[in-house]
Amino acid sequence: MEWYRAVQFIAGVPMPGEWAREFGVTVNGMWDDHERWDRSAVEQAHREGRRVLIDRRLMALEAKYYEREENRHLLEETCRDVFGGKAEVDWYFWDSKPVYSMCFYSRPFRDYLLAGYRRAVDIGVDILSLDEPQTHIALMTREPKGSGFCPRCLDLFCQHLEGDAAARGRAGVSSVAGLRNGGYEPLLRRLRDDDSLYHQYAAFHAEAAFKVVEEFVGEVRGLGDVTVTCNVAGLGSGTRGSKLWGAQWGELVDFVLAEEYYTVRPRGSEGRPDHKLLPRGKFLGSYRLASSFRSHAPAWLTPQIFIPDQLRGRRTLNYYLLMFLESYANNGRFGFYWWPGVDKDTRRAATAPEEIKDYIRFISANRQYYEGCATANQLLVIYANSAVLENPEGHYKYLALAQALAEAGYQYDVSYSGDDIFTPSKLDPAMLTRYQAVLVAEAAGLTVDQREALADYAQGGGRVIAYSPNRIGGGSGIATLADDRLMDFWREYRDDLSAAVVAPLAEFETARVRTSHRLVNVVHYRKGDEHVCHVLNYDYREADDTIATKHRVEVNLPWADPGGPATVRWMSLAGEELLDCRVEGGRLSFTVQKLDPYGIAVIK
Repeated sequence: MEWYRAVQFIAGVPMPGEWAREFGVTVNGMWDDHERWDRSAVEQAHREGRRVLIDRRLMALEAKYYEREENRHLLEETCRDVFGGKAEVDWYFWDSKPVYSMCFYSRPFRDYLLAGYRRAVDIGVDILSLDEPQTHIALMTREPKGSGFCPRCLDLFCQHLEGDAAARGRAGVSSVAGLRNGGYEPLLRRLRDDDSLYHQYAAFHAEAAFKVVEEFVGEVRGLGDVTVTCNVAGLGSGTRGSKLWGAQWGELVDFVLAEEYYTVRPRGSEGRPDHKLLPRGKFLGSYRLASSFRSHAPAWLTPQIFIPDQLRGRRTLNYYLLMFLESYANNGRFGFYWWPGVDKDTRRAATAPEEIKDYIRFISANRQYYEGCATANQLLVIYANSAVLENPEGHYKYLALAQALAEAGYQYDVSYSGDDIFTPSKLDPAMLTRYQAVLVAEAAGLTVDQREALADYAQGGGRVIAYSPNRIGGGSGIATLADDRLMDFWREYRDDLSAAVVAPLAEFETARVRTSHRLVNVVHYRKGDEHVCHVLNYDYREADDTIATKHRVEVNLPWADPGGPATVRWMSLAGEELLDCRVEGGRLSFTVQKLDPYGIAVIK
């Protein structure tokens, strides 16, 4: 087992060493500066059983780096806006000086990054993080300080036009040379005024930038035997207009880091919406999507960069505790202690609940139930990047479907399928046949390969349920729900809307784990001949930052063994006990006397 598939406990920002030991942190920093480490410090971390991650930004150049004499040349590698000014990154709210958007097409800038990674490998660092892999192209706008219009970007597009007559035709260009006059001023003028050309330009650069990053990942891997990760910033939920905010980055790396946020409306549509807390604001859909990338490794998630600041002055420690527990229940890893731009004591007091220490000890003692577990689920949710890139709202439809299924107790797997722009879209027919039903939240933009695979699966006896208009075709095995039930549930979060989402699954009762309390969710795994149920109480009260303890929680799950189980072993912070159970009508039931707020049932 690769180490990153094993249980890890992660601080978002590096903790002081004594705190890291106190909490039992194994990776001290999801975002750590490579200059903080030398060989002796790395060796000491390894002796203490920890891994070391370092982070470099592929998009942003901060003053603490460009103000050094040896890095002054990088200021010439910054990108430019469509008016010729320096491009900047606007979300470094804690930095009083400009943070410039670097042109990732710049070889000197990539060499600068590579030198830092090479040094990290030489001193024994375990994990290399490529932060902001979307590059400067994902920041492209025609507003002042937007990115994507420096001479490198403009010339690369001109080279593309020179080599592609069809592209020249679409651009209405007879002479590429004319676009280069006066420092590309004719091209810049057209990009400012011509929407069609601008969209063609942006689409070209999205593909070109992804290819450059893909090549760069190869260069990074060539430095030595290290684990490569990246911060994918929302796992596809960006709506800035660039396809580079899609989920495809997870296909390039060993596992993903992600800053996640839960908003009712897509980010960017109405400023920066407030983050919704639990029980509504679950991240379970993101964990399952991330672990469906080709490496199938657990994802490391943490609340998005603005969330701690939005929650400033409010008590949210039990919120962070529940987020931590949700991650491990859903085969993920959670980066707590995360709030940039504040002092260490403020960060700890707001985002690192003391109870996490107890759960770290609990998870460590029972790590066999957090590593190497499998599912035997009947339902599969397809995340089709092709459809989401065509309709970004499709990402929120996926999250709504994932949440409605989980809250109704339906056990399901997620499979990522690409887009044929950045990653292949082909679906494996053998994989599909393992499931009784395949659900697609957004299906209007499926590729030909995806549509044909789903149609063949339905013809073979499977069920396809698409929650949007589509071109999969007809047939008895295909159901199309062309209404807005997913987005209605996402926006309003009502019980009747949730019921409408899962209504088509009434025939799949054997895919469902029921509980006697609506806000208690169960995730069901298999480990050899054992059934493992992670039981989590989501009844978080935002007003006073409490979790309402549940008593006499009945858990009822499908059971195929007519002889019944030998034992139901319940494990929680309160200790371990054997629970009575009964088998009736193909289902097994047991009762947890007190759920406060999490525990594991192991059934054998």
